[in-house]
Amino acid sequence: MLAFRSFIEVEQAQLTPKHRRAVTRAMRSLLNAYGDNYNPNDCGFVVLLNQQTTDADAMKLMGRTWADARLEGVTLDKESNCFLTVWLANNQYGLTFLVPDEEWLDPVFRAVLLDEMGDANVP
Repeated sequence: MLAFRSFIEVEQAQLTPKHRRAVTRAMRSLLNAYGDNYNPNDCGFVVLLNQQTTDADAMKLMGRTWADARLEGVTLDKESNCFLTVWLANNQYGLTFLVPDEEWLDPVFRAVLLDEMGDANVP
């Protein structure tokens, strides 16, 4: 799991081009929403899941496992092949998750993402 609180962190990370674009777009959305008031400790940040991500990471971030996450909408970005979703702790703090739709993705969590999309028939 990789967390991004600024564009500097995005630039320093060794991401594939498609993941760099996806994280950059998500970070830009946060900055556009919060403007000069953006503080990742108060507002949240972007998280890119990877093959090493575990339920312990989810527990630390949200207090529940990935399969039990209460997500606010999910889309599939076909360019990056990542699910994009948000978890809201309250009216100000939320986490933006980018979840690559890869072989290593837990099938139960993938089913949660697809269900939230309203399209459980997506391959």
